[in-house]
Amino acid sequence: MSGLLGTVVDAAIGWLVESILGSFFTGQMEAWTHEIGLAEDVEKLKFEMRYVEMVLAAARGRRIDNMPLAQSLADLKELLYDSEDVMDELDYYRLQQQIEKGKGCSAPTGTKPEESYVSSSPLSSVVKLVRSTTSQITDWISRGRKRKREEEGPAHCNMLPFEMKDSISKRINVIVNLLRSNGNSVQGALQLEILRPIATSSKCQNISRNTCMTTSLSTECQMYGRDAERDEIIAQLIKGGSSDLNVFPVVGIGGIGKTTLARYVYHDKRIKDHFDLQMWVCVSTNFDIVGLTIQILEHVCEDRPYEKKSSLNKLQEILLENIRNKRFLLVLDDMWEDKDRSGWIKLLAPLKSNQANGCMVLATTRTKSVAKMIGTMGEITLSGLDEKEFWLFFKACAFRNVNCRHHPSLQFIGKQIAKVLKGCPLAARSVGALLSTDVSYQHWTAVRDKWKSLQEYDDDILPILKLSYDHLPVHLQRCFSYCSLFPEDYQFNGKELVHAWISQNFVQRKDPTIRLEETGHAYLERLVDLGFFQKDGSHYIMHDLMHVLAGTVSANECATIDGLKSESIQATVRHLSIITTNFEEDEHGNNSSEKFDKILQKVSSWHKLRTLMLFGQSSIHLLGSLRTFCKRAKCLRFLSVSGVDIGSTNSLLNLFHLRYIMAYEVNNPAFRQALTSCYHLQVLDVGISGYLDVPADMNNLVNLRHLIAHEKVHHAIDCVGNMTSLQELKFKVQNVGGFQIGQLQSMNKLVLLGISQLENAKTKEEARGARLIDKEYLDKLSLSWENSSMNLQPEAAKDVLDGLQPHQNLKNLEITGYGGVTSPTWLSSTFSVTSLQILHLENCREWKILRSIEMPSLRKLTLIRMLNIMEISVPSLEELILIEMPKLEKCIGSYGMELTSHLRVLMIKNCPQLNEFTLFKSYSSFEAEQKSWFPSLSKLSIGQCPHIMNNWEILPLREMEALKELELMDLHVVRVSVPSLEKLVLAKMPSLEFCSSLTTFPPL
Repeated sequence: MSGLLGTVVDAAIGWLVESILGSFFTGQMEAWTHEIGLAEDVEKLKFEMRYVEMVLAAARGRRIDNMPLAQSLADLKELLYDSEDVMDELDYYRLQQQIEKGKGCSAPTGTKPEESYVSSSPLSSVVKLVRSTTSQITDWISRGRKRKREEEGPAHCNMLPFEMKDSISKRINVIVNLLRSNGNSVQGALQLEILRPIATSSKCQNISRNTCMTTSLSTECQMYGRDAERDEIIAQLIKGGSSDLNVFPVVGIGGIGKTTLARYVYHDKRIKDHFDLQMWVCVSTNFDIVGLTIQILEHVCEDRPYEKKSSLNKLQEILLENIRNKRFLLVLDDMWEDKDRSGWIKLLAPLKSNQANGCMVLATTRTKSVAKMIGTMGEITLSGLDEKEFWLFFKACAFRNVNCRHHPSLQFIGKQIAKVLKGCPLAARSVGALLSTDVSYQHWTAVRDKWKSLQEYDDDILPILKLSYDHLPVHLQRCFSYCSLFPEDYQFNGKELVHAWISQNFVQRKDPTIRLEETGHAYLERLVDLGFFQKDGSHYIMHDLMHVLAGTVSANECATIDGLKSESIQATVRHLSIITTNFEEDEHGNNSSEKFDKILQKVSSWHKLRTLMLFGQSSIHLLGSLRTFCKRAKCLRFLSVSGVDIGSTNSLLNLFHLRYIMAYEVNNPAFRQALTSCYHLQVLDVGISGYLDVPADMNNLVNLRHLIAHEKVHHAIDCVGNMTSLQELKFKVQNVGGFQIGQLQSMNKLVLLGISQLENAKTKEEARGARLIDKEYLDKLSLSWENSSMNLQPEAAKDVLDGLQPHQNLKNLEITGYGGVTSPTWLSSTFSVTSLQILHLENCREWKILRSIEMPSLRKLTLIRMLNIMEISVPSLEELILIEMPKLEKCIGSYGMELTSHLRVLMIKNCPQLNEFTLFKSYSSFEAEQKSWFPSLSKLSIGQCPHIMNNWEILPLREMEALKELELMDLHVVRVSVPSLEKLVLAKMPSLEFCSSLTTFPPL
């Protein structure tokens, strides 16, 4: 709460109101609450939240300078969370009744009638779970499910138990009254603030954002470790000799040294000698074209023949007049804006009109998207200084005028600190400055042990990094700060992180045609672009300083228990992670559990927790301690306990709110049955190799979007068609009601779909029942037939495949074991396959012809064991794989550079009849058309194809500059010119002569 002092009114509070109103106060919820008799209470809550929204909107951007206002805002935020919880619980009951109604009151067509959900066998377990968490359900059960009969009561299956409804009504009214009083308090305090003479509007906030202005004046007496980058930039700037204006971006996170490097380039003698005019402008966050033009003019017009009130056109005329025929260098430092390219074009308009050659713009930015928007040359990305240079710089900052040789112990401590700062110059400057204030062993050890708290000092890097954070929109702030829960140096899986954000309702749908997952991934990429994350292969990582920043800005709501470290945890915490790795490594005594209990006891907000994550393998006694406290955690949205067996207890489960469960040791009957009542559950991750005995009512999970489990788990879900939110499914067709292909009919959110045992689908009409043509989000489709003892006729297979026509948005198609004679009509139709990029056909024995040239977007084509295909036509591809095609004689396509320029992988094996192959038709013609033959090819594998290169004396591989892997087997080629490779395999080539730069060869 005190953390709100001195800041602006938290935009996240207003965002939370908007999120709750948008999520729960819908027409569907209003209709249902009217039926059950709670409409009046819900409407009152909606009215008060609208009032709070209005108050907060009027106060947005205003500074908080008094404790009462900070307290009222903190209380208001807590009430909003309570409002969300009670509405989410109400939505749970709505879903429960919807599922009961479907199974008991009015079972929909295509589902088998069952007993009412209330009296079905799964309920006994469910009731026990709910009874342990909510007293109103206990009362309901003990009183025999007494109902309040109203004069015009709704149908039986739309009723809520009286005690339950009465409890919810009372909770809502308590919240309504508190919202009203707190809203009035906030409004009153804000009215007093408005009367204060100090401006506190968003305009002032913009000023504060721009206080860290940069100049061209050097602030360092020496530059460390940037000589190579400096020389590269200078060379690029001097080399530009065209009449066009070139822009050279320098990209890096805040504090990495972009401005310092730009200054040294700016003042270098080579630059001064080359350019007639130099200009330095600090852009910062406010991309004001008029203001920036005036800054440029201040460098070129000593007498200032303009007024600051002049129009942009007038200013640009004056600018052009003063730079005409002058070769200039313009440094634009700290570029942020990338939303409006037109503004960028307007700024450069007079500069581009200059007639001198070699004019250059050097721009520094934290944002890769800015570099992409403005750059006309390849960008240079700055990373941390290397260890040696960084230590020299850090030492200079820390010891200043003191001779460090006289303090060997301090040097040792300094190196420890320097290592933690990961080569960041701004961190070295700020921490070094702090150390230099007291060159004593006590002071330096204290800084070493508490360096993460350096944000208290004005010169620390964290306020600079927080400046970047403050400029993030609220939804990105929440997503970034939430990541403080993960351990340092954690490798984030992008999908898992986005799922976690969605579970907390951080990801908001603006466009109904775009999936939440796509929007969340865009959030993540934006955070990468802004430097808060870095991409490392398929994972994402967060710099340690960014992790510290995340912890700082999230301290009110997020906390981490790291081993047995005892740290205070605020009462407002709603997201908790527990890292047991250090505990396991350091503690093995019998009192470990007692120490852990004491730490857990400091968490006073168990009843508020929305996130609980465990990292590391917990011992059994440690988990026992955790269970005791988790019995109170009934607001959980995200539970991650992978590697820990939680199946032996139900106390970690919550029915009402859970959205995401990640647990790999869960094969316990009580756990499995409890899962079927988590109606809000969106993600269930038991590991792709993990198996779960699927309970009978698994299809109750109507909101489940992602089931990450072994494919056998997917196959075992009865009536999976009820789970219309699923986005990935491996479906096995069976001749049983709940497993027929018609189950797929309404599953239109699917993105990845695999259908196996298609021999069990008999007719085209039956296959059409899957309605694949309606699944507009479907990106990858796999269809497979297995060897059936039923001797399925090719005509029947063709009919079934015709009936499985996908939506035209499909990009990846795999067909295995198809027994039809020809391709399906929709695969031959240009209209139906306009988006198809990847086609994989395997063991389609009767298929005779494929004209993939009719698939204009096709990039990858794989054909394996296609026994009857004699001819294929290929468009321009990136990958072409042909394996075991005994009758293939022709592979034809467009001739020349179009066909070969993008090809990266070419693999042709065991195609003994292949004798016409456009790609190898005539090397001499290719040589005449282009300098490089297959310029992008990185992998080439040819084997058991004796006629593919008839009459070729030499295979000119040296011209393939990108080639890394080469496999040649059983070819009658006389000579091979081999370039430098990473992998070379040559086998059964008795007449071969070759030369290569390889010094070693793999065994043949």
